[in-house]
Amino acid sequence: MNLAVDENVKASVTNLLAQEGHDVVRVQDVELGIDDRDVIGYCREERRVLLTNDDDFFDFDSHPGILFLTHQTTPAREVANAVRHVEQQFSADQLCDTVLHVPNSWV
Repeated sequence: MNLAVDENVKASVTNLLAQEGHDVVRVQDVELGIDDRDVIGYCREERRVLLTNDDDFFDFDSHPGILFLTHQTTPAREVANAVRHVEQQFSADQLCDTVLHVPNSWV
């Protein structure tokens, strides 16, 4: 699963996901600005699932998938485990237009 990690997600989460072999891009590294439409547009173009803590992304009807980090204080290991489990259960196409709350029951 290719991921775009929103600017509000802790760097420790992004770093651990990258260490575990996920294709991870931080939104701020792509220099998209802060407009949510730009972030979603980038995710569509690059076919990246968005990992975010920002529920404003729920307003988009069409997106390549959103993993909503329910609590910003969730340890990086729990987030990485949840992402791995989601990846095992869903293909990228199945995640399209879907919002999953992580880690919740995905740990």
